[in-house]
Amino acid sequence: MYLFADDSWNDVISKFLSNSTEEIEIKNKSGDTVGILTTQELIKTILHGEDQVKLKDKMSSLHKEDPFPILHNDDFIKMIDSPIFTKIIDSLYDGVYITDGNGITVKVNQAYERITGLRRAELIGHHMNDIVTSGFINKSVSLRVISEKRPITIMQTIKQERKIIVSGMPVFNEHGEILFVVTNVRDITELLHLKLELEELQKMKELKDVSKELSGINTDSLIISEESKEMFFMAEKVAKTDATVLLQGETGVGKSVVAKFIHQNSKRKGAPFMELNCGALPPSLIEAELFGYEPGAFTGALAKGKKGLLEIAHNGTLFLDEIGDLPLEIQVKLLKVLEDQAFIPVGSTNVKKINVRIISASLKNLRELIRQGTFREDLFYRLHVIPIEVPPLRKRKKELILLIQHYIDFFNQAYGLNRTVSLEALELLQHYQWPGNIRELKNVMERIVIMAATDTIEPSDLPAEIRHTSKEPELLGETIIPLKEAVERVEKHYILKAIKEFKTTRKAAEALNISQPTIVQKMKRWDQID
Repeated sequence: MYLFADDSWNDVISKFLSNSTEEIEIKNKSGDTVGILTTQELIKTILHGEDQVKLKDKMSSLHKEDPFPILHNDDFIKMIDSPIFTKIIDSLYDGVYITDGNGITVKVNQAYERITGLRRAELIGHHMNDIVTSGFINKSVSLRVISEKRPITIMQTIKQERKIIVSGMPVFNEHGEILFVVTNVRDITELLHLKLELEELQKMKELKDVSKELSGINTDSLIISEESKEMFFMAEKVAKTDATVLLQGETGVGKSVVAKFIHQNSKRKGAPFMELNCGALPPSLIEAELFGYEPGAFTGALAKGKKGLLEIAHNGTLFLDEIGDLPLEIQVKLLKVLEDQAFIPVGSTNVKKINVRIISASLKNLRELIRQGTFREDLFYRLHVIPIEVPPLRKRKKELILLIQHYIDFFNQAYGLNRTVSLEALELLQHYQWPGNIRELKNVMERIVIMAATDTIEPSDLPAEIRHTSKEPELLGETIIPLKEAVERVEKHYILKAIKEFKTTRKAAEALNISQPTIVQKMKRWDQID
């Protein structure tokens, strides 16, 4: 295990905690060992209030130090209380739990709260014996470390349901007495579930590869999970007909993939599949692209004229993406195409007959555009014969894992790399909401495959917005929870929202029609104020 000389202190502390070590080898960009960083030097740097430094400026020489860091009590207390230390441990993926030499809790980071569901207010100031007796945890690693004066790793059960791995590390003073016990905490409940899920998905992938080999059909770009199975069932069913289809969904969800799926499963699959983004071109060019034009139809036109997409897609499929951006004057002409399967090119007087299936897609709410007068109602009903909703990526969790692996394999091949993803990093990727959907996922995966520090993609390799993703349950979710917990969740959501908007508890109380002391009391319980 090693670090690079220009790594951030967040990465440094994460490595120290996750590996329960007292020193880490330091390498330069060429891979040469240039020193050893000890916990003593790390703590001194934090005490100086430094957020990030060049490690080579803080390294010891290449000789072995004492097996445990020797510190003065005051030094360690200052470090624990320093804002930079709180900021750093709160940014870590793993939980951090610190007790003093008597077993009394003195520090807990945000990740520990997230992993265990326990709050700082329930723990800080309490002895580990009391915390075990109360049923919060089933046994204490800190008490064993204090008793045996050595690093210890055990498995704990939190509130009789979650399994976590905890590694306790003693910190000694100059007299060999334990000042503090620093515990690293990692949730393995979700990791075990994720591991089983990955094994199941790997079997699915192997079956898919066998099917692909036997059928000769390339399905690399199409990944179907339980969450999207119903949508693809509808798409396959409608593909056998010539009915117009309207695909709706957020940006980047893969509407063009579904359109191609419909085309490939239709009787038109041997004919062209043409695509036009109606929001990407000005009105004059959209008209020329769709209907084509005669020679000299307008300034800048090609001397030989040009065929439009409708003519090129004859006997095939035309996919019109972002149909809501189609100008009104062109909507009239498109309606005529749908009714008569005929059109007149720009600058011509001759009608051209075609046989084209139209599939359209929209991010915008077309009914709202009709109310605003920017979209024709008659065209909407011609396009809306078979509406299909493409779900966002955050609702396709199993598909998400397959897509992550698909893009890692794709970019490994593209760049000659051999990256894999750790369960911890995969867990964070799975909990991220992906507002840009598949388009965002593809871009992020390309970035981390290229930029990962080692062949294994770790949480530290992920973008900050993904590393800091909250894994708190949504306000209203699919899972049944106790009614008391549901009420608490709703209360917390609206009280915190009101305080954020109105800035003071008094104004928030007025807006929520409750008393100010009630808000203060609840926020203290949630550990939102001192």
